[in-house]
Amino acid sequence: MDKFQIAKNELYKISHHDDQQGCEALFCKLHNEDYLGSPQTENTNSHNCIACQLQVGNMRIFKFLNDTKTEEDIEYSFTMFILLLYLQVEKFQTIFRLIGITFEYVEQNWEQLIRIRKWANFVKHPKGFLFTHHPNFIFEDDPRCNALKADSQNQFIDYEIIKKFFTKETDEGFKNTIKEVGNKKNVVIVIPCPEKVIQEYSKISTEFCEKIGANPHFKEILKKHTTIEDY
Repeated sequence: MDKFQIAKNELYKISHHDDQQGCEALFCKLHNEDYLGSPQTENTNSHNCIACQLQVGNMRIFKFLNDTKTEEDIEYSFTMFILLLYLQVEKFQTIFRLIGITFEYVEQNWEQLIRIRKWANFVKHPKGFLFTHHPNFIFEDDPRCNALKADSQNQFIDYEIIKKFFTKETDEGFKNTIKEVGNKKNVVIVIPCPEKVIQEYSKISTEFCEKIGANPHFKEILKKHTTIEDY
């Protein structure tokens, strides 16, 4: 089955209501009283925007996955997929800054968010990769990887290379990427499996909601800045 379609099925579990399949629109429950919603006993029609913002982001990713097929153009599919996920990561990061979740915490517990950002940096800031000749994109779990690695003429760009050269913008890093892959053919980009990315993203999203629901301080801050009264 197409890998991006498998990823779509995984994202469905946290982006749609489907009682028969045990699915829920995960971020929508942030509207509930136990999270960022107002108590039902209050005479109010307030509405918190965080749930909507995050759910809309999930639905954009789902729409893309629903409309794409891997075999048509893997580079295009991965580019759009990782950039849409990156927009969600930036929303998370904005919330983290507001409520005080540190980068160190994210690095230790939600590392997939950092992986998404670094892959997005690779897409946004190509550096020396721009000067490669018709690079080949392949999934990290593709059986052909071993055969390609056995050919010494191939040069690989995987997540280790991404971490090394695409973490931040520096003149030295720019020049080094040109030395690494510039004016070369037989460059292979080993990209993460979409299904695994979405599975980890879903896990992090669930843990994030649980953390909001369990922390009165986080709820107080978010309600203050993100709740619309008389909605």
